Amino acid sequence: MQDNILRDSLVTHIYLTYSELGKKQVHKLKLRFIDVKQAYFSAEAPVNFIKPKRKTPAEIKVYTVDGVYRTEIFINDAQLNVAEVLFEVSIPKMWEFIQMRNSSRNRIALPVHIKYNDGYEINTTTHDIALGGFAFYLKDTINSIYEKLPAIVTLELPQSCWLKNPSCKIYTETNFVRKRLEENDEEHFQQYLYSYKFINMTKEAEESLKDLLLQRFD
Repeated sequence: MQDNILRDSLVTHIYLTYSELGKKQVHKLKLRFIDVKQAYFSAEAPVNFIKPKRKTPAEIKVYTVDGVYRTEIFINDAQLNVAEVLFEVSIPKMWEFIQMRNSSRNRIALPVHIKYNDGYEINTTTHDIALGGFAFYLKDTINSIYEKLPAIVTLELPQSCWLKNPSCKIYTETNFVRKRLEENDEEHFQQYLYSYKFINMTKEAEESLKDLLLQRFD
């Protein structure tokens, strides 16, 4: 791991995680300045921000296109401005590389529209898709009544699938399966992961979905 990973062009996200007053805190960072002893980051100011004590132990994760690098550091100082928090942290001496994990779920971001019989609609983007269903994140929960009702889902396909599916969409029934409050994924921390399953999918829709998954992950 090169010493200047924080400056590397392959970096996509940087997250800082620590505990304060018994509560886990996660911040998405932007690098502002770095020298031989410390680095300075900014983060969007959260509601009810709790300033960490000096020398608070923390973890930094640096996401790149080929994996994740993590290390343990100390927060030397934190200052709250009007719209952002400025962090000063110690420069890590060692990094641990974490290979991107394999999963039976396929990480595909597609526009998804869910509509219930009473007119209630959910418009969002998928987090992952499989032959049996899909999942997405929301910042707020859905009324629990919709966890018991069927709905119609429409997935908008990428242009690579249009030749075999001129409608450019997969349209089928769907049902809620489960929800989970995210505590481990820094990018979606404190968001709700919803899982839905496909129901009564037509042969044509199933073939379009298989074609999409093969294109992306075969």
